[in-house]
Amino acid sequence: MSEKEAYIAFCAQTPELPLFLQPWWLDAVTCPDHKEWELLLACNKQGETEAVLPFVTGTRLGLRYALTPQLTQYTGVWIKEVEGETVTERLSRAKRLQNDLIAQLEAKKIAFFDLKFPLTYRYWLPFYWAGYRQETHYTYRIEDLSDLKQVFAGFDYSKQKQIRKAQEAGIVIDFEMRADELYDLQCAQLDERGSKDVLSRELVRSVVNESRKRGQGLIARAKDPEGNTHAAVFVVWDEHSAWELISAIHPDYRASGASTLVVWEAMQRVAAKTKAWDFEGSMIEAVENSFRLFGGVPVPYYEIYKKTKLIQLVELCRK
Repeated sequence: MSEKEAYIAFCAQTPELPLFLQPWWLDAVTCPDHKEWELLLACNKQGETEAVLPFVTGTRLGLRYALTPQLTQYTGVWIKEVEGETVTERLSRAKRLQNDLIAQLEAKKIAFFDLKFPLTYRYWLPFYWAGYRQETHYTYRIEDLSDLKQVFAGFDYSKQKQIRKAQEAGIVIDFEMRADELYDLQCAQLDERGSKDVLSRELVRSVVNESRKRGQGLIARAKDPEGNTHAAVFVVWDEHSAWELISAIHPDYRASGASTLVVWEAMQRVAAKTKAWDFEGSMIEAVENSFRLFGGVPVPYYEIYKKTKLIQLVELCRK
């Protein structure tokens, strides 16, 4: 049995494994751009998998890299919980499992390692001791969607006002938007900003279509009475959380309030399917401000990285 086959079997027996670590998700975010993903497994003394580390791998200029895929909040190390462990036992096991993963990683001669780790991951000392470094990022989350009236009450007044404005203008939400239409809307927004940070059309198609097929994704679209699309969001979820992965606003309708209404409608749509809503994070001040006004709570997560001296020298020469 190959490592991937063993991993697929492990995932089938581990319902708590997050969406972004599922094999089907890793296929969906890598295959369209002709990339590949690998994983490392660490086991207990009985040979049972207890820790996993998936990542996108490739080669540039003859040097190997390991990265988190696009449209994926995190991959990183995930460790299976063991019921009844003391704190000391949990940390000792986490250290042993991570040391195993790090040894496997070092054997692969990765020149550039840069992964974002799960929100629940806190004990990164084994990576620090192995020469890796860490940077803290933040995402905004609404942790409980069970009471939507309370969720709406937690929105800043400006967000509530935008929702009412859009509703009074006759803007309605549908869930029929095709992946290509979402891609074109996002490109129009990025072109207006002068940004070239565009995902590939094939990647957007792959992730949207695969998550919809599995009943774990939707596109919510806001349209006015004339049929013009104002805004859209692409959301995925598992039983623990939903993530707002792509949001797009037509440049001509930025002030219509539709971009807020479409998030609220999508949030209501998934509330019966999952527990929490994750705005998928941003360290950009203007974006952070918008997420914060939805009543989300900032939650830290780690980006862990390591560069060989050769990579550091190349970067220095480019300055």
